[in-house]
Amino acid sequence: MDDFDVWRSRPMDVHTWSDYPEINAAVDQVFNSLTEDQQIIIEGNSRNKGKASGRKHLKVLLLDLYVAWRTDPDLCLGVSRGNGSYSVNSRYNGLHISSRIRIFIDVLADAGFLDTAGGSFHRDGTGGRNRTSRVKATPKLVDVFCQLSFEPYELDLHHKQECIIRTADKKNEDYKSIKKREEYEDTPETHRMRAHLEEYNAFLAETYIDLPQLVDPFITRKKKDGSLQHIPVGQTNKFVRRIFSRSSWSLNGRFYGGWWQQVDKDLRKDIVINNVPTVEVDYKGLHVALLSAKRGVGPKPGDRYALKYHLLPSFTSKEQRTILKSLVLTAINAKDEKSAYRAFRDDQPTGSQKKKLKDAELSLLLSAFIEENPHLSSDLCSDKGIELMFLDSQITEGILTTFMNARKPVLPVHDSYIVETFDVDLLNTVMAKVSRELTDFDLSSEQSTLGYNDVLRMSKYDRDRYLDTYSEVLSIMGKTPQYEERLLRFMKYRSENYNNTYWIGP
Repeated sequence: MDDFDVWRSRPMDVHTWSDYPEINAAVDQVFNSLTEDQQIIIEGNSRNKGKASGRKHLKVLLLDLYVAWRTDPDLCLGVSRGNGSYSVNSRYNGLHISSRIRIFIDVLADAGFLDTAGGSFHRDGTGGRNRTSRVKATPKLVDVFCQLSFEPYELDLHHKQECIIRTADKKNEDYKSIKKREEYEDTPETHRMRAHLEEYNAFLAETYIDLPQLVDPFITRKKKDGSLQHIPVGQTNKFVRRIFSRSSWSLNGRFYGGWWQQVDKDLRKDIVINNVPTVEVDYKGLHVALLSAKRGVGPKPGDRYALKYHLLPSFTSKEQRTILKSLVLTAINAKDEKSAYRAFRDDQPTGSQKKKLKDAELSLLLSAFIEENPHLSSDLCSDKGIELMFLDSQITEGILTTFMNARKPVLPVHDSYIVETFDVDLLNTVMAKVSRELTDFDLSSEQSTLGYNDVLRMSKYDRDRYLDTYSEVLSIMGKTPQYEERLLRFMKYRSENYNNTYWIGP
């Protein structure tokens, strides 16, 4: 067993599928290299009423290993060994993969196709990081993969995968609250939401989204616990889901998924869509604005978080504003003041002055905010956030619908949206229209970079600045040759296999 980085991983995906003859031949090649006893194990009696044969399990496993290897040769897959992770009849297991797949992993490991690493679970409070088992293709399996030339996006990466998810709050073995997916009965509304989201995901499949400065299509970022997270950037990580919470269709419902939601705002400004620069437009203080609208109060002129008084002498006024904004957003989601203050401190960097703020100081700050915004007094620290998430998900649905109807791409980031630079005016118009329909108010929006039409308007009053800015707004800075190659390969694939990709000419 070769050593490999067990933390450079993602969960195994049991929804990857393909009927390409070359894929079937590769699966046959692996199967035929096994011993007779190992083949019998693979083709043994199924315990899931014939819904997924042993060969099907083997194919799903090999396909996901192939996708992982093509995405990042050092990437391994996290595999749960628990029976509860493989419910054959679950709506979240569209290919009916059973716990037998664990046996097939052991068979492939014994045959030299997989490296494995056992999981770890630290219940004793020693601070160790818990993780599932890990598997990774060995050079022997990579030799098989090298015979295939498919890009991962040429496969069906989300075959029969459920995109409307409902979760319930449960307790784990340590009596800690966790969110578990739960089964539900379909209704006309869930059918409508699913059809809408399937249409959006199909539209995203046609769309090229990338960071042009990247040599390899993934980024590495540091998580709060100090560990590193490797995020695939590109065409294999675009699938979007709606997730509802607490067994309710009126709580949460936000659109999750897509690598653009997993990277920092500073990186998002470099995103290109269909080889066009983009702009991200935010609703200003969305949840506070939504709470105010529900109380009949429209957008407040000026800065809502700039208090009349300087209450934290150890911080500048600018720092106090940042602290207050974070505290208010935390309080919207908290069930009471104590948990709001605790959650605020938990979010601050270790050793920072913000982390040392006492309850009394935070209470003073929050009270001053409420004094200037009395209509919000009963909404803070009362668990309103999850209700507001449902409302902002309805706003997002309206925006996605309008853009899909216009055959224009838009990427949601909960309270902000990313569009091509030419579509910023359209986005601002739609954001105002949808918010007005749902709240009776035009909720304010803002952007940190100029769009194409902003620059055109500039030409009327500042010709020199217009000339300097025009090329900057339309230029894609720092393109790597690898980006150009990825883009051309995607365009070639779409042109050769589809008749009407919306942004690629005939």
